[in-house]
Amino acid sequence: MTNRHAKILIIILTFLAFALRLWNLGGIPPGWRDDELINSLVISQRVLDGQWAVYYADASGHEALYHVLNAAMLGLFGANWVGIRLLSAILGTLTVPLTWLLGRKLFNNTVGLLAAAGLAFSFWSLMYSRIGLRHILMPLLTLLAFYFFWRALKRRPTDHRSPIADYGLAALFMGLGFYTYFASRGVPLILLAFTVYLALVDWPLFRRKWRGIGVMFAVTAVLALPLFLTLQQQPESEARVAELAVPLIEARKGNFEPLQRHVIATLGMAHADGDDEWLYNIPHRPVFGPVAAIFFWAGVAIAAWYALKGVLRIAYCVLRKGGEMARRDGISLAQDRPAPSRPYPSPCHRVTLSPCHSSAFLLIWWLVGISPGFISVPPASLGHTILAQSAFFMLAALPVWRLEIGNWRLRAVYGKSPISNLQSLIITGLGLLLLLSIVTRDLPDYFVEWPGRGMVRFLYRADIQDVADYLNAHPEVTDVGITGLLAGPWDKVALEIDLAGDTAVSPRWYNPQRAILLNPPLSFRGYPDVAEAYENAFRQVAGGDRAGYYSLAQVKEVRPSGKQICFQNGLCLISTDYDRETGRLELGFAAARELDLPPNPLISNPPPPGVYSGPRLLAFGQLLDADGAFLAGDDGLWVDPYTLRPGDVFLQQHWPQLPEGAEPATVVFGLYDPLTGQRILTEDGRDHLRLEIESAD
Repeated sequence: MTNRHAKILIIILTFLAFALRLWNLGGIPPGWRDDELINSLVISQRVLDGQWAVYYADASGHEALYHVLNAAMLGLFGANWVGIRLLSAILGTLTVPLTWLLGRKLFNNTVGLLAAAGLAFSFWSLMYSRIGLRHILMPLLTLLAFYFFWRALKRRPTDHRSPIADYGLAALFMGLGFYTYFASRGVPLILLAFTVYLALVDWPLFRRKWRGIGVMFAVTAVLALPLFLTLQQQPESEARVAELAVPLIEARKGNFEPLQRHVIATLGMAHADGDDEWLYNIPHRPVFGPVAAIFFWAGVAIAAWYALKGVLRIAYCVLRKGGEMARRDGISLAQDRPAPSRPYPSPCHRVTLSPCHSSAFLLIWWLVGISPGFISVPPASLGHTILAQSAFFMLAALPVWRLEIGNWRLRAVYGKSPISNLQSLIITGLGLLLLLSIVTRDLPDYFVEWPGRGMVRFLYRADIQDVADYLNAHPEVTDVGITGLLAGPWDKVALEIDLAGDTAVSPRWYNPQRAILLNPPLSFRGYPDVAEAYENAFRQVAGGDRAGYYSLAQVKEVRPSGKQICFQNGLCLISTDYDRETGRLELGFAAARELDLPPNPLISNPPPPGVYSGPRLLAFGQLLDADGAFLAGDDGLWVDPYTLRPGDVFLQQHWPQLPEGAEPATVVFGLYDPLTGQRILTEDGRDHLRLEIESAD
């Protein structure tokens, strides 16, 4: 294949890759995941707010580079699928031509094109190219670092251009990689291990290149220094690494079973096992199907053979040199001769830069790249092993390359042209077989099978996206409740992103396990299940409208009557009821005006060290005995107060657990700020309200 043809093919392939990463980008993944929203709306937002850093302590620690780029996208396009996901689609697309460039540099156009094509259509690359996470930037920077390293390594002594610029660019991209994702710290290890291999099998080449390689590592260290100084000052920021390193922690305790299990699973991720997280994979789905897995392991065997071939040749030469020295020592005094200038005789160092060196490099790249899967949870994680992503597809392409460069001996008998045609036909057929095995498996799995699974829809809030689509299509529905766990603000944020920009809808969020929204009376019910006390309080609206798992229902309960007591923040108590049989306290509240609430900024999960991320308003309900001593209590607010509007009414239940045999005499209740512990006073200055419990006699 000519370079011109290869360039035309890679251009077409890159456009196809971008189209696959752009198509329905707002709908697949089918909604928004916490991590994606936190990455963009909390951490990247810090950049837009002028809070520049090399490392952010949010969400167990995040390197800054991806967030700087993502902040630019958010500033240009806003918080939507374009602003949050388009950057990853672009970065994922760029890894395709870069895989071709590096594959061509290591081997030839065939390896580069096959690896790039496999990557373009792969489930793995599509997954991380279509979600707003920082992982996808690391393969791009790694490919650039490796490409310039090999370009410097392949420069001939007769080349008038200095390779120092290539070493410098390799160092630049390797250094930038440190600011993307923790797995990028394996990139210098790959180059260091290969440098050791180079010194062993090709001393003359190493002797010519070691200064440039040394400069590369030195510049990389300087570029990475700000990050490591920052981490040294705030070591608690890398809590995520400790959270994931369970097998390593267990091994230090003497329990090697988790480590052994993780190593086996990760080594088998090409054919037998895979990432078990619904977030990023169909659980336990391996990277390759049966056909591509055969290509992959054949490629591993080929790479291992070529890498070992260089080592064995040098071992043979060293042994031969020792034998020659011993024979000469029998005739003359060996100590009178000067020591050799290299560890083996000159005829033995002629190991071609390709394929022995390239194969060793590729094998080291793959092994180091998957090593985080050995020592972290889950095993065979597609995210933790993303450093090895392109290496997987290059290894799968090696059998086709080996046939392409093979010595077809029949050529001398039957003539060059027929055998050459046969060779080209077989190579083309095998290459197409490899690609078809990837395309026909990975595209349906990613675009159809994975997003349609119930657990994926749940984790990515697909039903909330369905609610947004319904509200966008029904502008007459403006005041409506929607149920959820209220576990952080991310359900609410996901809905806000998907609602049309000009919508007048004002959703109120509440947890139906403990609360019911009486006004507005219209609610989307779906998750979690409605509490037993309120399960008969709704009726389905005419037409039985549904949005995913949510159904639109009308509340039948009316506002309770009673004396209204208002708190200074605008929330008013309108009813109180304690059921002695169930031990449950029900409080009714109404919003008399816009509530006066403390600021509630978005905080990552987990939050940075020392940052409070809980609610800012709770109701307390306490049971006291006849002497006023505390018996039991239950605090909570199962309605999001930041979504309430004037006139809204809700009931909620508190479930204090009484000690056995205890007899409550009084209920004490009120509102407070959990961050400060300060109680919210009523308009007449009280910090709590009381309800006397009638005797059971």
